[in-house]
Amino acid sequence: MNKVYQPVVIEKCNEIIQILKESNFFEDYEINDTEYIEKYLKDKLTTKFINGELDSEADADLEIFTEDEFEIMLREMVSGSILYELKKKGFVNSYDDENTEEMFFLTEQGKEYMRKNFE
Repeated sequence: MNKVYQPVVIEKCNEIIQILKESNFFEDYEINDTEYIEKYLKDKLTTKFINGELDSEADADLEIFTEDEFEIMLREMVSGSILYELKKKGFVNSYDDENTEEMFFLTEQGKEYMRKNFE
């Protein structure tokens, strides 16, 4: 089932993605597929919206995330994008543990790739 996001969430997500593109974030970290980052940002922005920290009438220059929050988010976006890409290629897979935390593991294809390329 697809999530439906508020228009303000989509708008702010697109603005952040554009800023990341202009700053060469995707090139610097060799991220070719932004699908994971878009979902990640929309979920973070939705949390802000629910908590009343994101408003469609809010000043455009209003900081949505603190510097510390955004620094953590950038790291999570890079690592998540790498895992997402490896998952799409079939090298890793994942499951949700009892705490609904996503756990990743190497697939047989991933193990074989590791054996061939790193032994």
